[in-house]
Amino acid sequence: MARFRHAGGLLVLTCALSGPLAAQGEPLNVYVGQGQMPFADGVAKGAGLFGELMRELCTRTAQQCVFRSVPWRRVLSEAEGDPHGVVLNLGRTPEREAKFVWLLDVLPTPYVLVSLDHTFDNLKDALQAGPVAVMAGTPRADELKRIRSGDQRVVEVTDPLQAAELLRSGRVVAWYEIDLRAFYLWHEMNAQPPLLAGKPLSSTRSHIAGSLKLEGAEALSQKMTAAFEDMRHDGSWQRILASYLGLDRSRALLSGGW
Repeated sequence: MARFRHAGGLLVLTCALSGPLAAQGEPLNVYVGQGQMPFADGVAKGAGLFGELMRELCTRTAQQCVFRSVPWRRVLSEAEGDPHGVVLNLGRTPEREAKFVWLLDVLPTPYVLVSLDHTFDNLKDALQAGPVAVMAGTPRADELKRIRSGDQRVVEVTDPLQAAELLRSGRVVAWYEIDLRAFYLWHEMNAQPPLLAGKPLSSTRSHIAGSLKLEGAEALSQKMTAAFEDMRHDGSWQRILASYLGLDRSRALLSGGW
């Protein structure tokens, strides 16, 4: 049985198992970027897709886990040097490929431009129309800043909810974000009108990743992969997806092999 307790601002998951499945080794430090819903947010309730998945994986692999909720800009720097560090919902990009071990492939994450009255299929058109909001410290922000020109504006935010508010208020004309996150937050805000999304500009796969210094990374990856497969077979993963994305979007993901 898994139990949670708060300790010094951290959320600690203890797997109360015994015998051959008892938790072994040091606890994993699971780094969660604050405000990363619907993927993760490091809180006991509403932990997100990756948060709930990781809790279940910790239980099924008999691993004690300490969830550390920190600002996104600090997640990667803190996790990189931690021999017990694990990062939730990390996109596998060329820039990050050699900086982490990739423990579990979880979801595809298409990046789109969302707006209220126009569909943008490329960044240049969006920048010409007005300010574009994007999460600071991401490859998306770097991409926008590389191509902007003249007085074109890129508005960097530290929380995706800020970008959604900027779009709703008309202070930006578009928001560059993962499609699932944009639609999830818009729904949670009860915002109107419905979001319009252009064609995916790129797509990566969102993983649970680990520090290069992570001890026993290969064995942990194998255990997590097997546990994830069991969750797909017994319906646990499907239930988590539906609880955050709704039946239609979750079924669309699952129909694509996820």
